[in-house]
Amino acid sequence: MFCDEPNSGLDPQTSLVIDQLIMEITKEFNITTIMNTHDMNTVMESGDHIIYLHQGQKRWDGNKHDIIYSDDEYLNEFIFASEFLKDAKQMRMINDKNE
Repeated sequence: MFCDEPNSGLDPQTSLVIDQLIMEITKEFNITTIMNTHDMNTVMESGDHIIYLHQGQKRWDGNKHDIIYSDDEYLNEFIFASEFLKDAKQMRMINDKNE
């Protein structure tokens, strides 16, 4: 299944419902779903294998755990653009290190 910005223009709660529906359909029909999105909540909740494109070129690929630990400058500036998200990344890294 191909999804192009499935949450575009939706509020955060409705976006979560759509994400869940897409994941359920993917599992129920045992299919691969490719999603084009800039919604980082969707990426982090739904993505098993994530590819980051920058200026039309594959810049990075991995999983949602790898994103937290990536030192790729472009990826980090895109995903963790706000101070809130930069702090969240830092806290996650500290928590994971302490476990």
